[in-house]
Amino acid sequence: MEVRATDIYVATFPRSGTTWTQEMVWLLLNDLDYAKAASLNLVDRYINVGISIWGLASRAKGAKILKFKEEDKRKYKQIITPGCELLAAASDPRFIKTHLPMCMLPPNLIETAKIVYVARDPRDVVVSLYHFYRLMPVPQFTGDFKTFWNMFVRDNVIRTPYFAHIKEAWELRNHPNMLFLFYEELKNDLSNTIKRTAKFFNKEYTDEQISVLCNHLNINNFRHNDSVSLNFLADVFIPGEEPFIRKGKVGGWRDYFDDEMTVECEQWMAKKLKETGIQFPVFSNDVTKK
Repeated sequence: MEVRATDIYVATFPRSGTTWTQEMVWLLLNDLDYAKAASLNLVDRYINVGISIWGLASRAKGAKILKFKEEDKRKYKQIITPGCELLAAASDPRFIKTHLPMCMLPPNLIETAKIVYVARDPRDVVVSLYHFYRLMPVPQFTGDFKTFWNMFVRDNVIRTPYFAHIKEAWELRNHPNMLFLFYEELKNDLSNTIKRTAKFFNKEYTDEQISVLCNHLNINNFRHNDSVSLNFLADVFIPGEEPFIRKGKVGGWRDYFDDEMTVECEQWMAKKLKETGIQFPVFSNDVTKK
């Protein structure tokens, strides 16, 4: 797969703030053009490279997809077409989203293009992933959260192992072409994280412009943004489940983990963090510590 110097990658383990980061990065690199962002769905602004479960979902919900409006059919075709095909025909700059680990991306990527990688507390990741897999017709997980957690921690969920994924990006965090962010940083200090991201791309904005962008990215506004919410897939999603964009909380895992799971997770995380050297940020108002 060809890598161009103008390529912009947003890479994450799934459910780590991918969509949020995509919107932030795209707007920063497009002079905060909110009108254009609103007119183009995120699937038209980014090419997805990697495994797509949407194609499998189309088989499960084929009849409903045939009833889509023509514009929604076009968007759906966009997300099920292999990213490598779309990339070959795309003009510069190409905005690329991926959930693949660094080892499965082109080896010359880090020396050629810019990458924004976002990591999130795995306890919040697994909660969000649980709801996503209940929402999707494929794999359409129907069990309880504890069962899903046991699968996740034993690397029996698609795209695990979690720590191996972020470790590869973490080891490149000091490379000039890599901006390694934590979801918790975005939640705790969005303004300064936006400024860091802008600086990474050699962009400058006023404090007032940053404030407007923060408001745009506020979760209460973001979840109602049709250009990022995938509402055109409503007929594909399993009814009655939580939406694609949920609560965006830090520490929401506490509502799901019982005492036994909490202890098991603490031991698992301590072991993995020691092995990888990854250091999650801790803030004075960190709800995960309360």
